[in-house]
Amino acid sequence: MTGVNGAKWYHDSFGVWDSKKNAPDPKIAEQVKRSGVGLVRYPGGTSSNLFNWKAAVGPQSNRSQQLEGKRGAPVDSRYGPDEYMRFVRKIGATPEIMAPFANSTPQEIADWVAYMNAPQGTQWGDLRAQNGHPEPYGVRCWEIGNELFGKHQRYWLSADDDAAMRQYAFGGTQRQTGQRVGTPTDHRPSASISSGEPLQSFTVWYPPVVPKSQTVKVNGVPWREVDDLSSAGADDRAYTFEPDTGTIRFGDGRNGKIPPKQGRITADYGSGPHAGFVDYYAAMKAVDPTIEVLSCWALIGSGKLAPGKGFPELMAEHGHAEHYDGVAIHPYTNFSRDLGITRFPDKRAGHDYQMLGEAAAVGMVTDLMTQVRKHGKRDAYVAVSECGALFFGGGPNAADAYPEYSYAMSHALYMASQWSRFSNIGVPWTASNDLVSESGGQRTLLGGDPKSVRPAEAVVREQLRDVFHGGGHVVESTVRGNTDVTTRKSERGASYPALVTTSTVDREGSLNLVVVNRSPDHDIKAKVAPEGTKHSGTVHISVVAGKSYHDFNSEQHPDNVKIETTRAEAHSGSFDWTFQAHSVTRLRFPAQ
Repeated sequence: MTGVNGAKWYHDSFGVWDSKKNAPDPKIAEQVKRSGVGLVRYPGGTSSNLFNWKAAVGPQSNRSQQLEGKRGAPVDSRYGPDEYMRFVRKIGATPEIMAPFANSTPQEIADWVAYMNAPQGTQWGDLRAQNGHPEPYGVRCWEIGNELFGKHQRYWLSADDDAAMRQYAFGGTQRQTGQRVGTPTDHRPSASISSGEPLQSFTVWYPPVVPKSQTVKVNGVPWREVDDLSSAGADDRAYTFEPDTGTIRFGDGRNGKIPPKQGRITADYGSGPHAGFVDYYAAMKAVDPTIEVLSCWALIGSGKLAPGKGFPELMAEHGHAEHYDGVAIHPYTNFSRDLGITRFPDKRAGHDYQMLGEAAAVGMVTDLMTQVRKHGKRDAYVAVSECGALFFGGGPNAADAYPEYSYAMSHALYMASQWSRFSNIGVPWTASNDLVSESGGQRTLLGGDPKSVRPAEAVVREQLRDVFHGGGHVVESTVRGNTDVTTRKSERGASYPALVTTSTVDREGSLNLVVVNRSPDHDIKAKVAPEGTKHSGTVHISVVAGKSYHDFNSEQHPDNVKIETTRAEAHSGSFDWTFQAHSVTRLRFPAQ
């Protein structure tokens, strides 16, 4: 339940991996383990949509560069699947792999499943053993693609939402027009520019290519495909083309004209045919039937799932209701999209908007669960592989009134609310947004520097670690007479309930109750009644609150937000307790 998105594998995952010592960074590993991170997604999100796993295993000297999925830049392969598993085992977390869709094939991803899970005595099991890990890793959770429904993450897919969803599900071909060329590991604009040297080669972005469908242009002028450059004259605008790899080769000035220096090379072509999710599912399950393979197609609109036909209904219509194990959703609170705001007017609004958005995020998940239950197989489920509260498109000054919102107590309350509600509705696993990044604490659990202090969210994770990792099961918790917090008007309403709760009975039979008081300024006195359980009478209580809802830890004040513990007696069963404003409280009733 308390997982994170690994987000970035390159640059040693920004401190997670110590490439000089060939081991996880011990301080980062200790912090992550202390914070109760239960699952780590690899290789990450958008940046990993073009990841090539085969380039990231084996001796470091034999590894090749990768293509970063957002900027199209070449990046390293040092932190590969084996290094990731060493880190996951070090912190005691569950692995979850996002297998890229846009530039892979079902066989390539089935090979990855075999590398992670097949025994020795098989091709990929033997290679894994050769690389230092004889025993299978046993990775059970696999996700195909990341946010491919997003307008900026379509890659070869159609710009039309419905057409793209069909292509994702079942495969297909899509025309690419005026697209820059590049190399297999570089899609930046500079990679499409001629050096003026003889015998240059480039590749289109998304092979394979429908034969004879391509038009290659240099500075907007079409050149001609030939079977062999040896037949071309010195001034012939000619090239050869390999449809399977999308490779374009130009001449040397004797046989075929050299594209002029600084010439811009583009291509129009039919990308495909590509396989679809159903093909990936079949190939991966053939290797290991015990794994769970999830779709990533969960298109979100303004504060809710996008209207119209969803992935579960599409699969059912085409007789494939049995051919996915679940759907992973990213129910981010996007302040601009979901609440219709472009900036925080003040700190209080920044706090309240997170709580309003949190309810909408849970609604997205429950609506998708309804679709999966209606159209999917009996045990199909919904998981959350990224979540959090962020400004997308709000501008660089959108959070100026509350720049600490993503690592202050407010966001810890937001995340505690998410974990609690997701537990209550039966979400089996959850990953929040990034573990670390190059840009500091924004959007990350540990910030971008191994020396950084732990944000409030990490403190709350530590507090609730035993709740979510204690075995047992969720039991019903009810709040009667909840208090509403009034807010500015927004597209998600003008109030939210102060208290959110979840409760579990752990493997020892002890009752755990989590109470999140999101009110920024009011303590709430309540009667706690642990019905239906026998306990020792002494209640173990921990509280994380800070001095205000906008309090946060800093290098100068690393313990502004910390765990404080106490006990209470409840021999008569129920007892009165005051839940501090802006607090997360855990109450443990030891089994009698």
